[in-house]
Formats: sequence, C-alpha cells, structure tokens
Amino acid sequence: MAYDLLIKDAQIIDGTGSPAFAGDVAVKDGKIAEVGKITGGATRVINAHNQVVSPGFVDTHTHMDAQLLWDPLATSSCWHGITTIMMGNCSFSVAPCRPEDRSAVLHTLERVEGMSLEALTAGVDWSWETFPQYLGRIGGKLGLNTASLMGYSAVRQFALGNAASDRAATPTEIATMQQIVREGLAAGAYGVSFNFNKGHAAGDGRPVPSRLAPFDEVLAIADALRGSKTAVIQMNDNPCPEREPLDVCEDISQRAGRPVWWIPLLQFYGQPGVWKTRLDHSARQVAAGSMVRAMSTSRTIDVVFNMRNAHIFDTMGAWRNMLIKKPEDVMRDMRDPGVRAALQEDMDDPSLKLAFSRRWDMVEVAEVKNPKFKPLEHRMIADLAKEQGKKPLDVFLDLCIDDTMDTLFLTILANGDEAAAAEILRAPHTLIGLSDAGAHAALECGYGFTTYLLGHWVRDKKIMPIEEAVRKLSSMHTDQMGLTDRGRIKPGQKADINVFDPKTIEMLHPVAVNDFPAGARRYIQKANGISYTLVNGQVLMENGEHTGAYPGQLLKGN
Repeated sequence: MAYDLLIKDAQIIDGTGSPAFAGDVAVKDGKIAEVGKITGGATRVINAHNQVVSPGFVDTHTHMDAQLLWDPLATSSCWHGITTIMMGNCSFSVAPCRPEDRSAVLHTLERVEGMSLEALTAGVDWSWETFPQYLGRIGGKLGLNTASLMGYSAVRQFALGNAASDRAATPTEIATMQQIVREGLAAGAYGVSFNFNKGHAAGDGRPVPSRLAPFDEVLAIADALRGSKTAVIQMNDNPCPEREPLDVCEDISQRAGRPVWWIPLLQFYGQPGVWKTRLDHSARQVAAGSMVRAMSTSRTIDVVFNMRNAHIFDTMGAWRNMLIKKPEDVMRDMRDPGVRAALQEDMDDPSLKLAFSRRWDMVEVAEVKNPKFKPLEHRMIADLAKEQGKKPLDVFLDLCIDDTMDTLFLTILANGDEAAAAEILRAPHTLIGLSDAGAHAALECGYGFTTYLLGHWVRDKKIMPIEEAVRKLSSMHTDQMGLTDRGRIKPGQKADINVFDPKTIEMLHPVAVNDFPAGARRYIQKANGISYTLVNGQVLMENGEHTGAYPGQLLKGN
C-alpha cells in the first residue's frame, strides 16, 4: 500500500500515558493508517531518528475569536505543536453581537483581555450577528482545528442589551438565552463559558455581563446543554462566593450532565495556601467520579502592564475607579494625595483577594518611553524605593506620571513558586492549558505552555514522565471534548501529529512585531525542537516555518 506520508524510526508516545515504543507511523487520506514496523512505501518519508512522534497538542483556553479573522494560522500557537484550539473562553466572544453593541464588545476585549482596540477595529469585519453566522465566517480557512465556546457575556449582551451589565435576567430573557445557546449548539458550538472574576470590568467600568448572572440563571443555561455529547462549560471564578468554587461547578456539571472546566488553579502570592486546598479538593471530586476539572498552566503568569492597561488592579475599588477614567484624569488622580492614600489602603486591605501580589520586589521597570529614565529599566520598584527613601507606591506612581503613563512594568501574577506549580502540574487530574492565546498580545505571551512543559518541567526538572506530559497535552483534552477521533497515535485517528526532539524542545523569548491590523504591536513567540506539525494529515509547520497549507477544520460539537 502506498501511503501519503510515512514517519520512520521514531520513539512513539501515543498520548495515552503508556510507555514510548520504537516504530513508524503511516498517514493516508488525513488519518493514521498504520503504526508499528511499516514496510510499505509513501509519497513522502520523514526520518524521525532520535525524535518523538506524539499526537498534536490541544489548547482549550484561547481568545483567538477575533485574531482568526485576520490570522487563520493562529500564530503563535502554531509554533508550539498546537493542532487544536478552543476559543470563546471567560465569557468573551465577538458573537452573537448586534450592530449597536459592537463598540462595547470591542472595548471590553481591550479592557479585560488586553487586545489592541486599533487592531480589533480594523480587523473585525462584522459580517455576522448570530453565533451560527460567525461560525460560518471563520470556518473557511484555518491552519489549526478550531472549536468554539459561546461566551456568556456575548449571549447576555445580545439578549439584554445595555442592561446586561446592570441586572439579573427576567424569565423571558432567560428563555431567550437558552434558545440562543441551543441554536449555537446546533450550529456546532462546544458549550458555554462563564466569568465571575470580580476584576473583570468592561470598558465603561461596569461588570462584564456574565458577572450579573445569578446562580439560578447559570443553572438554567446549563439545562440548555443537557443531552449534548460534546459540550463543556468553562467557568472563570465563582458565581457563589460563599461556597467553594469546585462544589459550585459540581452542581452546574450535574445539571448539564457535562464536564465543567474551572479556572484558575494557580499559586498566587496574594492568596497563600489556597492552591493546595483547591488541588486536594479537586482530587477528591475526581476520585468520586466528578466531571469537574481544574485547569492550570505550566507557565508563570507574567504580566506586562502600564497605567493605560492595568487590569491586574481591578479587584481594588479605588484603583478601578481611577483606571477607568481618561488618561488625563488618571494623571490628575495619581498626583492627588487623597487618591494615593485610598490606593494604599486598598493595597493594605487583607480582606481583598488581589490578583496583584502586593510584592513590589517583584515589580520590574521593563521599558520606559522617556530616555531620561533609561537607567531605571530592569530595576525593581522596591529597590528604587529604598534608594529614594519613599514608599514603593509613591515611586511607582511618580514614575508613571513622569513617563506620561507609558512605562511598562513586568510582574509575576501567579505560579512563581516552582514547588507549588510542580505539584499542581503533576497531579493526574489537572488540565494544563490557560495560554490565553490571542489575548494580551501587546503585553505578554502564554503560547509556550506546551514547549515549556516538555522542556523545562519534564526534561530539566523531571517532575513527570514525558508520556504523562504528552497525555496531559493531548488525549486528556480530546476525551473531555468528546473528540473520539483525535488525541492518540493509533490507526483510524485523524493525523494530528508532532515530531519533536525531547533534548532540544523549548519555548523562545517573545519578540515584538507590528503585524496586526492597523500596524498594531504584539509579541510573537517561537519554539525550538519541533521538526514537524501535521494537521489532518498535512504538514502545517516544518522546522518552524509554515508550509503554506491551511488544513485546519472547524470542529463542530453535537
């Protein structure tokens, strides 16, 4: 038999967690045709000596909803062995959307997800209103397989209009939203995402619409998913703060009869020990048969911000009230001693669960605009405060004023404690993802969670066998999604495949480019050590270069 492609002499890691074995993999008509010692010929032969053949990696937490409209290759995800992405997370999407809500939706993506408003305005063509129409728009040309959740903020905005960020829905409006969700599922949506993160405010400072949904409303939407074979629910934070979030997710999962993915299971300096409590809670749930899974990432959550885009402070009322104002008003407030006192009071309030670490020794001056302040770059605010005999907050705000709010700061938001991160990652029940691909592109990169896991954590730190790491990047996700034809190296599966060198695989440092619509700046991030990435049997990437093929498919749930 003549195959389309034959990968020879590889170490095969099949995605199940089973030990690696030597062999060949043959591809025919977009599927894996044979695995083992293969003697047949092929149109193309790839020698994979000393390399690993694995299933393609899956990233189930992206925000590529807008970017795919102008970048169907889904950079930078394509450089890290990703063959399938899921978007529409954290309740955000560009569909469904009425014409009168377009500006509000884009400003929310700018505010919460750190997207360039200029790029969004130039790159989103608004050739749809409903979610089925949006799926039709993106499904024509894709580099990666793409699944989409329905963002509940978008659904709520579509049904309630401007009131979506003000109040609970009426029974009639809930019925309307259930119908919108059912129509989305029928068109191929993979479920719904919710967001109750108190730090997520829209461009006008009001809560994002999903945050206004009472628990009964969430359960009613979960009802609309019952009977689906593929739907998942993605939950950001907790609609019932008086209860443990994983218990709340269990109620939602039981109501929908489907998996719930909860985020974020991370180590936060501002919430010591909480990660361990949640990790143990999750283990007990899974052991009892729960379909709830907590999601983490292999990366530190690094945030680059300036005072024009500083959403990490949004859980503090005084900070949020200042930051939603026009830049000239923010500058005025930062000079006001009374405002500074209120900002410091928020920072010192132990009752506030902050995203910010409260660690000024971990806030670095990353980049200044005014050359006068160049000597301050790569210095920590805490060190500058000691030298200047000032409070760290005053040093921080003074620099923001003097550099006209253009100073970029870098801080670790989460997972800075490697011992804690390792324990979270190696737990067999935790999902690994949270790249946020498509979001915060002008400020930071989370694309390399796959290559960082395999390089830093597996090869260098040896926290888990490589076979387990590959399972966590492939079949663990496809099984949750009901994707029975992907996620493993075995005959009959779709040929989503990576060929990589375990000795050299690594993520590279981000590089700033200006290639988004309207010339907007973003960071891209490439990788070393991945020789080939196949999507549906076609070579998409070869030694880090795009082959020109667009073999991705719009994955439709049922």
